[in-house]
Amino acid sequence: FAVQYDQGSADNIYNTLLDRPAVQSKCPPLAGRRVLEAGCAGGRLTEWLVDQEAAEVVALDASPTLVKLARERLGDRAGVRVHDLREPLDFLPDASVDVVVSSLTLHYVENWVPVLSEFRRVLAPGGTVVISTHHPLNDFEMSPSGDYFRVEELQDEWPSFGPPTPVVRFFRRPLGRMIADVHGAGLVLRELSEPRADPARREEFGKRFDKLSRKPWFLVLVLGHPGGPAEDGTAHTAG
Repeated sequence: FAVQYDQGSADNIYNTLLDRPAVQSKCPPLAGRRVLEAGCAGGRLTEWLVDQEAAEVVALDASPTLVKLARERLGDRAGVRVHDLREPLDFLPDASVDVVVSSLTLHYVENWVPVLSEFRRVLAPGGTVVISTHHPLNDFEMSPSGDYFRVEELQDEWPSFGPPTPVVRFFRRPLGRMIADVHGAGLVLRELSEPRADPARREEFGKRFDKLSRKPWFLVLVLGHPGGPAEDGTAHTAG
């Protein structure tokens, strides 16, 4: 499925027109910055990070196949390694990165606090964490329990990434739990964004435009250290 995922994410509108532009728009200027990408898949977003003239990009993924594809795609422009985010980032010193980017990865992790705590540990003062994940409203439609406030495992079929159609497992969680986990890890929420289909790209979205302009699909969280230069005591929301 790793190869299918890499190929599908190259032109899947959920990745190319909704998630990646949203994540990219929330990243601070990256020139000369040290960047950690947590969950790089085949390195397609990593290419963009490298192209921003970041001083150093370290990219991680749990799949050896996806890491191999990312290395082939990026060459020596980024350091790419196999790593399960449920394990400590013990190869990175404290305060060693300026920006952490994690695109559509954390919903595969049941317990966010240890992962976010490691992001906080390796994040330099004044640094930024940009995370995209499934929107809780969308995921709740697949809830087997019907209890919005639970964290529960879901299964979803992705026919556009087949054949054969893969069954993907991930975890659904309420918005309140996401924010509580952010605070539990010692980070603060700077901005919350709900990406929607861009009317200027209506033709590219095609028949999915109406759905993706009215229904939230992903959520983007921008995080930082408490009291950092971008933190004024209030969380901001954006559509």
